[in-house]
Amino acid sequence: MVAYVLGCLLIFGALCLLAMATGWGLPYLLIVQGTEWLKINPWESVFVAVLLLLLGLLLFVRPRERMDRAFLTSSKGGEVRISQDALQEIIARSAKVLTGVLQVQSSLRERESGLQIMVSCQFEQDVLIPQMSAELQAKVKQDVELYTGILVTEVKVLVRSLEKTRSARVR
Repeated sequence: MVAYVLGCLLIFGALCLLAMATGWGLPYLLIVQGTEWLKINPWESVFVAVLLLLLGLLLFVRPRERMDRAFLTSSKGGEVRISQDALQEIIARSAKVLTGVLQVQSSLRERESGLQIMVSCQFEQDVLIPQMSAELQAKVKQDVELYTGILVTEVKVLVRSLEKTRSARVR
């Protein structure tokens, strides 16, 4: 949120400088009047300065979210973290083992009861979708739990498209 506000302020400042550079005097006049007002009103100046200082410090102190999420599982020796990329690779390999699955993408959500997996895939055209989806759900759940030790509560499947199987032409 703070970064969003700071970004808006920077854009506003750049637009003011651009307006002054093109000869428009209003932004310059407003800046001069604002600094004169701050000079005349010391308590308000202190309040604005403290507010800006706190916002600046908040940007440095605020914990940054890491883009590479990791999922926690335990072992006898301690805790083990498995990256989201590694889990998605396991899911893709599990799905592509099944005949009729062409492409796979997945997203993950941590729930209190375990991991929720959303699989978006492309099947071959002659595949029975309910049967293939059930096989896909079972295979992904089994493999993720086997290889990672993370409990999977649900596997949702979205069939994006169907593609005709390409047969080799004989000439």
